[in-house]
Amino acid sequence: MLRLNTLRASSSLRASTVLLALVAAGCGAQEGPPREPVAGVVTLDGQPLEKGLITFTPEAGGELVVSGLIVDGAFNLPRDEGPGLGPHRVDVWSKKATGKAVKNPDDPENPNEERVEIVPPRYNLRSELKADVVQGGENRFTYELTGSKAAPKKIASSRR
Repeated sequence: MLRLNTLRASSSLRASTVLLALVAAGCGAQEGPPREPVAGVVTLDGQPLEKGLITFTPEAGGELVVSGLIVDGAFNLPRDEGPGLGPHRVDVWSKKATGKAVKNPDDPENPNEERVEIVPPRYNLRSELKADVVQGGENRFTYELTGSKAAPKKIASSRR
């Protein structure tokens, strides 16, 4: 009889251990705060932003700041890379080559191509852009930026 009770206790202990392990592992649930997928379009002066970076920063603070690439005016962050819920500040960045070579401090023999930010500071350093990320919502955003700081054009000098 003692052996039967020992076997039952052992089976219960194993079942409890498996259940505890599944709960501890979260059964595949994501860790941290809930996230949502986000997608959308970014234009600059009416044209799709060729390449860039978009960043979502929670207005309430916190560590869940996420970024994604903008390609041909579109961005798409899946749930596991998306922002948390609530209002966010949105920053957009994009650099363009000027055609100039600049000194490379790490390798003076090989200069770098100069690149300048073409998105005005009101969309990144002092961003006015917002996104309210909602649970289960479409979370599709369109940002129509204006005032491109395009790479300066070379001015031909005329000597007579």
